[in-house]
Amino acid sequence: MLECRKTMDAGDYRESSTRVQALFLQSSLYKGSRSIMCYLSVNNEPDTAMVMADAFESGKIVLLPYMREDSIYPVLYRMDMPLKRGRYGIQEPAHPEFFLEKRIDVVIVPGIAFDFYGSRIGYGKGYYDRFLCTLDKKTIKAGFSFKRCVVDKIKNNKWDIPVDVVFTETDILTKEQRV
Repeated sequence: MLECRKTMDAGDYRESSTRVQALFLQSSLYKGSRSIMCYLSVNNEPDTAMVMADAFESGKIVLLPYMREDSIYPVLYRMDMPLKRGRYGIQEPAHPEFFLEKRIDVVIVPGIAFDFYGSRIGYGKGYYDRFLCTLDKKTIKAGFSFKRCVVDKIKNNKWDIPVDVVFTETDILTKEQRV
């Protein structure tokens, strides 16, 4: 799946990323949120820049993941905030301001691949799984993926945390559709 994403040409990547984000921005899930945690894409993950720009414009709280030791923490992000290269080359706020509230309305979760049941393959270290299990039960976990990276079934481990919904450039896959 990583190779599948890597081989996307730049135009296809931009167009597909734009479509993933557009579907998300049109959703009631996004429109009803006050706080949203995004990621800064690496390795040709679907981009989130358009989502963050709209969230800023809409007055929403925007959060980014911040790595400390072996855990992810949500930190506040503002436009033009300086970033630094963190662990694994992922950009994160240079001067983190930790978000202390327990409730985040929506967390956009990256993944190498997703299945139709919300299971995901991450990068193998379990950072997001450990983080997602600490969230309020009302927090919506939304996966961003390209359709080419959605598979029929991913074998789960007991500690894997599925997402509630997966946005691709063509579809919104929800639990209701899986029942």
